Amino acid sequence: MPQAIVFTLRPLAVAQVAGNLSRAAHAAILRLIQQADPALAARIHDDNGRKPLTVSNIWGLGGELQVTVDPTRDYHLRVTLLSTELEQIATDWTPAALAPLDLDGLAWQITARADSSAVHTWAGSATYQELAQPLLSRPDQLPSVWTFQLASPTTFRQRGLNVPLPLPDLVFGSLLEQWNASSELALPDEVRRFAAECLAINRYDLRSVASPTSGGVIQIGAVGRCSFRAINPDRYWRACIDVLARFAFFSGIGAGTTRGFGQARLLSKPDRPRPREAIDNGDTLSD
Repeated sequence: MPQAIVFTLRPLAVAQVAGNLSRAAHAAILRLIQQADPALAARIHDDNGRKPLTVSNIWGLGGELQVTVDPTRDYHLRVTLLSTELEQIATDWTPAALAPLDLDGLAWQITARADSSAVHTWAGSATYQELAQPLLSRPDQLPSVWTFQLASPTTFRQRGLNVPLPLPDLVFGSLLEQWNASSELALPDEVRRFAAECLAINRYDLRSVASPTSGGVIQIGAVGRCSFRAINPDRYWRACIDVLARFAFFSGIGAGTTRGFGQARLLSKPDRPRPREAIDNGDTLSD
C-alpha cells in the first residue's frame, strides 16, 4: 500500500550544513532499509529503473547554499513507500526506536512521525485499489481538470536531456511508468498517448529553481502550480488520468524523486493561488 510518512527531526548541535541534504537523506533511509533487509536495499540501490520510494530534502533549510541549523527548531523529512516490503520495514521507524540519522556527518534525532493527513497534510496512505477507484467503481462524476502543486523542483529526462517543464505527456508518462512498476493493476501504455494528444495545460503559476545533484551539478526544475484539462471527454481515459493524478502524492513526478525532486500532490481546490507554498530547496512546508 502506498504510504507517505513525515518525520519531525532536529540536529543535535548548531552547525552549518548544505542547503540541500536530499542525497544524504536518501542514503540515511537506505541504511535503515539495509539494517532490516540487505538484499532489498541492494536491489533498490542497484536498480536503474523506477524506485519503490521517494525521499525529500530536509524541509526548513531555507534554500541557501549553506545554512546554519538550530537544535531548538523542528525540521521535516518526507518519505513515501510504494511496496508492501518497505511498508512493513517502516513500521519500526519510530522516534523511540531510531538512532540519530547521519546526514553528511551531522546527527539528527527524529522526534515525531506523522502517518495520516489528520496529523500532517503531506502524510497519508491508500491501497492501490483505493487509488484505482475511478476505474473500478465507474463513478458518475469524473474530473476534466487536474491541478498539481509541484512542491519541489520537478524535471524530466528525455533523450538524454533534462526537461524542466511539466508537459502533459511527461507528467503522466512518468506517473504511468511508476504506477506499472509498483501496482498489480497495470494501466495501458496508451495513457501516455492520450496525455500527449488529449490533455492541455489549462493554467499555471510556475517558476524555475536550480538544485544541486551529485558532484555539485546544478539541475533545473519547475515549482508552483499547473493545471491540465482533458479536451477529449472519453470516460475510460479520463479515469486513467484521475488514477495517476491521485497516485502522484505517493510517487512524485518526474526524475530524481529519491533525492528530493518531484514532490507533488493533486489539489482539490485549485483556484486559490498561493505561489509561495512550494517547499523547493528546503523552504518550510505548507501544512
